Amino acid sequence: MLFSACATKLTGVTVYSRPFFSSYATSLWVRFLRFSLQSHKKLEADLEKLGLTPPQFYVLATIGYAGGLPFGEIGAKMMVTVSNLTGIVDRLEDKKLVTRKRDETDRRVVHVILTDKGAKLYKSTIPQFEESVSAIFEKLNKLQQKELSALLRKLNQESSAD
Repeated sequence: MLFSACATKLTGVTVYSRPFFSSYATSLWVRFLRFSLQSHKKLEADLEKLGLTPPQFYVLATIGYAGGLPFGEIGAKMMVTVSNLTGIVDRLEDKKLVTRKRDETDRRVVHVILTDKGAKLYKSTIPQFEESVSAIFEKLNKLQQKELSALLRKLNQESSAD
């Protein structure tokens, strides 16, 4: 346990006054990391039932939402290198879910496009994925979810500005 037993209530959430670490920010980061890992494991288990890994799903979702995209854009949206993305796309291609297509104006650019089978899987997995994500956040009411979203957006904006 990261915190001592001394606690106070703040808007329905227990706040511990003496963190295990000397920096409260460190304790906050550990809690965030723990939540991230636990939620990722749940999503991973749910996606495994569909025959997908989280990275494979994220590629399908990215190109399903935006249409066929070049490797570089998919990598940027997923925050992975093109070399990491290559293996993910290879496995999706083996499953006949995506195909590669050279750009007609710049042959160096390779687009990844959903096949019909990939488009059907994308459309059927999105509702299931959203159910899984909703279950992760069900302990928070809508207002708390919006507050958390705003705080995370702020952190993301500030960290991307560095």
